[in-house]
Amino acid sequence: MIEDDSCPEADGFVSDEEVIGIDDNGQQENVLSHETVNITQYITNFDSANSEIGYDSAIRCTEAVPFEQLFSNSEQEDDLSSEAVDIAEHVVNVGSENSECGNDSAIRCTEAVPFEQLFSNSEQEDDLSSEAVNIAEHVVNVGSENSECGNDSIRCTESVPFEQLFTEAVALMDMNVSSNNKSLGFRLCGDNLDKTIQRRHARLDRVNKELHCFNSYAVRNRVDISQLSDEVPHYPLHIDVYSILPSPLDDNTLSSNIATLVSRVLCKHMKFFNVSFDDVVQWHIHHKYYKEMSQKSQVVPLGIILKNENKIDEMTEILTDLHQYVPCVTQEESASLSTGQVVTKKTEYMHRILIGGDQLTVARMRSAINIKNNSWTATGRLEGFIPVAEDWHTKAIYLDLIWRYFYATSSSNQTGTLYHLKNLLNRTSIPKKAKKQYDACHDFFVLVVEAYILVAAMTELKMDNLDGIPDKTFAPQGNDTWMMPDEDRKQLLHSICNKLVNSPCFHLRYNKPFPGSNGDEVYTYSRDLLSLGCLYLEYVDSIKEGDGDRVLRCWRYLLPIFVASGRKNYAIESLELLYQHDYLLSEREKVELLWSRFINTHGKMGKNIPNDLHCEHLNRICKDAIQALKSNKGERAILRVSKALGVIVPILSNYDDDHNVKVEPGRHNIAEYGKDLRAVVGKLNDYGIFTPTKGRKHMSFQVPKNPLFSKTRDEMKDWIINHTKVKL
Repeated sequence: MIEDDSCPEADGFVSDEEVIGIDDNGQQENVLSHETVNITQYITNFDSANSEIGYDSAIRCTEAVPFEQLFSNSEQEDDLSSEAVDIAEHVVNVGSENSECGNDSAIRCTEAVPFEQLFSNSEQEDDLSSEAVNIAEHVVNVGSENSECGNDSIRCTESVPFEQLFTEAVALMDMNVSSNNKSLGFRLCGDNLDKTIQRRHARLDRVNKELHCFNSYAVRNRVDISQLSDEVPHYPLHIDVYSILPSPLDDNTLSSNIATLVSRVLCKHMKFFNVSFDDVVQWHIHHKYYKEMSQKSQVVPLGIILKNENKIDEMTEILTDLHQYVPCVTQEESASLSTGQVVTKKTEYMHRILIGGDQLTVARMRSAINIKNNSWTATGRLEGFIPVAEDWHTKAIYLDLIWRYFYATSSSNQTGTLYHLKNLLNRTSIPKKAKKQYDACHDFFVLVVEAYILVAAMTELKMDNLDGIPDKTFAPQGNDTWMMPDEDRKQLLHSICNKLVNSPCFHLRYNKPFPGSNGDEVYTYSRDLLSLGCLYLEYVDSIKEGDGDRVLRCWRYLLPIFVASGRKNYAIESLELLYQHDYLLSEREKVELLWSRFINTHGKMGKNIPNDLHCEHLNRICKDAIQALKSNKGERAILRVSKALGVIVPILSNYDDDHNVKVEPGRHNIAEYGKDLRAVVGKLNDYGIFTPTKGRKHMSFQVPKNPLFSKTRDEMKDWIINHTKVKL
């Protein structure tokens, strides 16, 4: 788990739909573009002259946000699009002169919003299409003069039928689901939220308070799983351990993907490639669910739970609380005994869902589930959860491992090392451990890897500088290459990049003998850094494209790296993930494991981020909202504001739209780094890092080691067997 409590950004801190409670199917833009600034404005605006509602009541009015529209069908967008405005109107009108409801009673009007339609079938769209509007009308009218409801009987929405609860997810449990039904399902993700509440005037009985709680959200899957089997396979008697490790096919696919990434770097920074191939380069690697992964994610925060995940008993309570969201059907069977007594047996059928988090959170989840193994019921045993590790924290740990092998503060005068290049570029924010400043280290490392790629290309293509022309053996037509047909240029670019990736400068083929050192340890250092750096770029790009197959392949390569580097917990987590996909999960759960790992906050191609990073974003928003409470940071107020996030942001967005308030875009612009890149390329090329010269060495790195090849396949087999609970 990342020690730093900051929230690094992969694709922009603010998203369009991160806390949507109302589905506009991509029509709401910039919903979260200013949430942290305007939380306080929201509270202030609801205390305006036209509203008789107080500060605390304004918070409570958003407490019971209807949960029905979490995953509403796309055809409901017109009915749901105005719900945020209706809620705002209700908040203002609920305390008006015509209302006979008091503040507390008015609050209860929204508390009993039905949860039934969370996963309603597309066949129910006619029944649900007007529900969002009717709820708002009911809330406004419930205190009118014609209403006969008293203060105590004001929760009129409780009578909504309960039978439709989790209809879509329950339908997935039926093997006779119609082929016309499109069922997507959902998953949960959570992480700890820690905040220190400092007293302005500390006293013996008023000390600083450490807030330890758990924040979570639900996200709807974007891939249709309605036709997939939910039958869990029988555990095989024998497992081919080598199937867990990267195969020769994985080597070929990885090399092909890296060749595509290399082609992008060449077209961005080399004049010849930019002129000749810029219009035919593959900027996005497509996959079978690319259309779905380019859509906006539908996310609803579930609020925080005031429990500490570091304590196993409280982690158990957290999972018990979240287990209410697991779809479950109870079936009763009766039998008559010879004595005439009738015995009833209740059986629970669960639609298991994935719950994700960082490695430490997932490990605690498994411990909490193991503790509940002796419970009488499936619900008590928490059988509805499948804990899975997410990708952002894993990516950060992998970058930290690269720092361990290739970053040394004693190498400032050793050309080409990470520390030398850090000083060259004056990157003072780069720490000794990459996970402490992940954003800065990520930006720096990507620049270094691209520089290494360019130097390797210049060496192999026999180019003097970035503006040169490759040797005739690679580009026979020279400067006239751009005149070739598009298909011919695509094939030529692919051929050049494949030759480059398969040259001695790269080595990522797990099933190919490792070349080792050739007497030039500078060359070895550069080759290993470039190879592991390309694997990092592949991991980053596969997450952006939402490609579950590529991400799983990266986990296969990370397993031997984690084992060799001593990261036992992440190695075990990698093994667990690979076992889940290859042997333990049903067909439906396998698809969810691969393709529900990402959140798309923009609804565009290549804009996916890991689930756990999105949870970090929500943590920051929640912390800002708690901070806006000022001196009212009580437990009830904190719970209210965490539940209200899903409605506060749409209200603020509608307010800004109505009043033409300009909003800052929810993304970060990356500063141009061409000057820095050319400085690094010039230094590396002059030193000839990829020109073998015997006797060279970096004194701070005696006999550099590539952790991917530190363990042989037989050693990895023994490790896997020793860390598998059942006999293989």
